Amino acid sequence: MDITEARVRGTVRLDGRTCAEVEVLTDGPDAPGLLVYFAEKAGGGLEMVRVVENDASREIDWYDNPLHQAAVNRTDAYRSAAAAGDGGSFEERVLHFGSVREDAMRALRMPHDAHRSARPQAQRPAD
Repeated sequence: MDITEARVRGTVRLDGRTCAEVEVLTDGPDAPGLLVYFAEKAGGGLEMVRVVENDASREIDWYDNPLHQAAVNRTDAYRSAAAAGDGGSFEERVLHFGSVREDAMRALRMPHDAHRSARPQAQRPAD
C-alpha cells in the first residue's frame, strides 16, 4: 500500500492533546481514506496517536447516520504495519510524504484560536 496523497487539514483535541489531523489517501483498490493524528512528543518530534479509516461519503453521511459506521479506529493495525518493500513504518511514510512533517509541526505550534482566525477577514473602510 503506497501513499498517493497526504495533507494536514488542521488541528483537533484528542484525549486532552492537540493533534495535527492528516488526511491520507492510498493506492489500495478499495482503501478508505485515512485520518492520521500526530501530537508532539515531550522530547521533540511527532508521534502518531490515532489512525481512523474514514469511508464516509457526502451523499450517505451528510447527517449523523447511526446505521453506518463511517469511521473505524485502526491505530493498532497501522502502528504495527511495516511498509511493503520500502522499509519504514506507516507513521514515517506519512511524515515523509511531501511537507507533511513541517506542516504538522507548524499547525501544532500555531495557537488554537489562530486556526479559526486564519481565514481572511473582511476589511473595514478607512475612516
